[in-house]
Amino acid sequence: MPADLDSAKYVSFTTYKKNGDAVSLPVWVVPFDGGYAFTSDHDAFKVKRVRRDPRATIAASTFKGVVAPEATVYTGTAEILDGPNSKRVADLVRKKYRFMYLAIIAQSFFRRLFGKASHAADTAIKVTLTK
Repeated sequence: MPADLDSAKYVSFTTYKKNGDAVSLPVWVVPFDGGYAFTSDHDAFKVKRVRRDPRATIAASTFKGVVAPEATVYTGTAEILDGPNSKRVADLVRKKYRFMYLAIIAQSFFRRLFGKASHAADTAIKVTLTK
């Protein structure tokens, strides 16, 4: 497992639209069962893209998703994890990103309090590297 991904706080996760355009976004990532995983809402577009096309790339990035020119971009296959595996990923994310995770939970609470819908991260995506 690559050390740069193991130590990264943020990873740029790239998937592909129907027309082939790449869509990248930063995610919190944890090592998981021989790959790297993160949580997501079950109805997020990234989940829909992975269900349609499992090709993905990941690279260490900034919190804005900017990948340094010298960073290694890893190719892989993404898969959706539900149920117990999704919970295991959520527990690992919560442990690794303890304080940031609490801030996100607080934000979600206030969004619900003021009537703005918010979904829990009830699904996970795992990327198994092929490079």
